[in-house]
Amino acid sequence: MTNAPVVKVKGIPKDLGGATYVVPPLSLGALEQLQERLGSYTGDVNNPADVRTTIDAALKRNYPDIKREEVAELIGLENMIEVFEAVMDISGMRRKAYEAASTGSGEAGE
Repeated sequence: MTNAPVVKVKGIPKDLGGATYVVPPLSLGALEQLQERLGSYTGDVNNPADVRTTIDAALKRNYPDIKREEVAELIGLENMIEVFEAVMDISGMRRKAYEAASTGSGEAGE
C-alpha cells in the first residue's frame, strides 16, 4: 500500500485505510477525461461506471504514484459518496471551512 506523502494540492483530508489522504479537487485535465462520466454520476454503488469514476477521480492528483488498484482498496461502500463529494468540492467551501478551523482563523462560518 502506498504511504500518504506530502500533498501537492490543498483538499479535504479523509481517513482511508488507516492513513489520512488529502482528496484534491479535480484538475482541468481530469475533468476533461471524466466529463461524460461526471455528468451521469448518481453515486450508485451498484453502478460500475460510478464506482470507476470515484476511483479515477479520487487521489491521483496528489498521489501520482498510487496505483489504481490501491485507490480501489482504500475507498469502500462506506465512503464512496463522501470521497466523491470531496473531489467535487468545486466551490471550495468545505475546504475553506476545514482550513479555517485548522488554523483557528474563525472564517469557517463566512
